[in-house]
Amino acid sequence: MKYETTRFGIIEVKETEILNFPVGLYGFERENHFTRLPFAPNVESPMEWMQSLKTPGLAFVITDPFLYVPDYSVKLTEGEKSQIQFQPGNSLLTRVIVTIPENFLDMTANLVAPLVINSTSGLARQFVLTSSEYDTRHYLLPQETRQGKVEVSD
Repeated sequence: MKYETTRFGIIEVKETEILNFPVGLYGFERENHFTRLPFAPNVESPMEWMQSLKTPGLAFVITDPFLYVPDYSVKLTEGEKSQIQFQPGNSLLTRVIVTIPENFLDMTANLVAPLVINSTSGLARQFVLTSSEYDTRHYLLPQETRQGKVEVSD
């Protein structure tokens, strides 16, 4: 199907590329269908866009939290797994929403409310983790980088 977007123009999305969020996202409960798009064409990036298929101007920057927090943990209950129809053998994809301010070095990710996607079915949900070890504004880059104190070794 073809969808019109503000940022990317008209995009072609296969049925298998649609992410279905039956209860939407927090603050965007009526936004139920998204697709993932490359952050920048022809450039390898850890970031992606999650484009709404309902609202042309709504897109979120997302990333794989394990790239920045290798010991990040999302423990879902059996009830939560059933909400995304998880079955043994299914592949789960975890993404977090990124905020990129004017100074991109200060970008943060919401580690408290990850997006968990059943890659097999396309069914997805945003879960809120009750653990206090994560933050809604976790800096993705180390403090030395954000403060411009990166040293280059020979």
